[in-house]
Amino acid sequence: MIKEQGTAIRLWISSHKYSYAMLYLIFYLVVFFTLDFTMTPKYILHCVLDDMIPFCEYFVIFYFAWYPAFLLALVWFMLRDKWEFQQLWFIMFNGMTFCFLIYILFPNGLNLRTDLPNRNVFCYLLNMVRSVDEAVNVCPSIHVSSSVAVALVTAKPRLFEGHRVRQVAIILLMILISISTLFVKQHSVIDVVCGAAVSLVLYVLAYHTNWRRLLKGRLKVLL
Repeated sequence: MIKEQGTAIRLWISSHKYSYAMLYLIFYLVVFFTLDFTMTPKYILHCVLDDMIPFCEYFVIFYFAWYPAFLLALVWFMLRDKWEFQQLWFIMFNGMTFCFLIYILFPNGLNLRTDLPNRNVFCYLLNMVRSVDEAVNVCPSIHVSSSVAVALVTAKPRLFEGHRVRQVAIILLMILISISTLFVKQHSVIDVVCGAAVSLVLYVLAYHTNWRRLLKGRLKVLL
């Protein structure tokens, strides 16, 4: 049974070569953790709005929700609609690459974190995040840019005809994920605004330029 399922998956991938774009996630993980553990921030980001936003460990639920949410969104669009999947990976993956470039050119970080006792499971989860994710390479926020990318593509009505509640729920979740980065002090307002701006610019490029023509031949297997 398992062997048959594996064969079916391989056949599906071989006939849907645009799914190879998901291999970018390997590149993402390697670069993210390499930069996270090797870069020293030169620019500490802070604005007055950061001090006005209270710390709330309960938002770690939405912060953690990002990890399965963005991956499931990619898989769902990949299985349901080739065109919108390509739009999503164009916005999301180019956004991630741009963020990495900014991290290298302008190493940045935060000084918003305070010692957090494990007074409940939410604090424990947040301390676990902090142990593997240093307060460096924060602007633009990849957490936010990828969430905004999912929200923008989800807002296209064609795939959600008759499923408006699901559509609204996904967009709301992406908004809560973005906001959660502020309440758990993982990001500054500056990071959030810049992360959203990255995806908004790429959204315009994705839907108002013929980017496929530019990439045709170079990334033919993905198109």
